[in-house]
Amino acid sequence: MVDFRNFIGRGTTTGTPLNILAQVLFFVNVGNGEFIDLGATQAVFKGKVDTVFYKGDLSLTLKLLEDGKAEVSLNGARTSHATYTTSGNKLTIAAKLGTRSQVITLEQGGRGNMETYLGVTGTKNINVHLAPGARAAVA
Repeated sequence: MVDFRNFIGRGTTTGTPLNILAQVLFFVNVGNGEFIDLGATQAVFKGKVDTVFYKGDLSLTLKLLEDGKAEVSLNGARTSHATYTTSGNKLTIAAKLGTRSQVITLEQGGRGNMETYLGVTGTKNINVHLAPGARAAVA
């Protein structure tokens, strides 16, 4: 069985605050979020994004099953009939959510593989880097 954490930035654990970065001409912070659950076979990410192309919640739940099968939820749309493949440090999940097809990719990257490259292509297109960030100070 594949260990999901191999495709997430090093040092990222449940509750690690993450900046969501998008590349325009250079990388800019377009939101924040965190993995509220991150284990060997499942991950739950919740965040908020504000870009020209997409503004709103980014909620992603992934569960890897045996034989290349997966369960996916993207912003509330769910399927238990997705498939996944791996290539090096890249995980690719193909899912049909209702009548819409989505491909979700996760890959370690950035300096020291500390970031997670997250790509969502299909009906919704979001390509961002999840980079370690600092928690806001409590006033």
